[in-house]
Amino acid sequence: MPTYSLDLQFLDPKKEGFPGAPVVQVYVKTHSRDAKGTIYISPQCVTLSEIEHECDRLSKEIATIRKKAQRKFAGR
Repeated sequence: MPTYSLDLQFLDPKKEGFPGAPVVQVYVKTHSRDAKGTIYISPQCVTLSEIEHECDRLSKEIATIRKKAQRKFAGR
């Protein structure tokens, strides 16, 4: 499953040329921002069904990112 809002950055010291352990972070790929600067990672939802769908989507993205990280660490 490709991710829409979130993704994984994996910096392998062997490939990047720095000592130590890998550096791994989850980052925001897409978002919207309001006038106050608040960052949102979902569209506006007006029903319970819509927010449940967005929560499910984000949960799936997190699961995908976890699997991607597991593959990266296993492949070291």
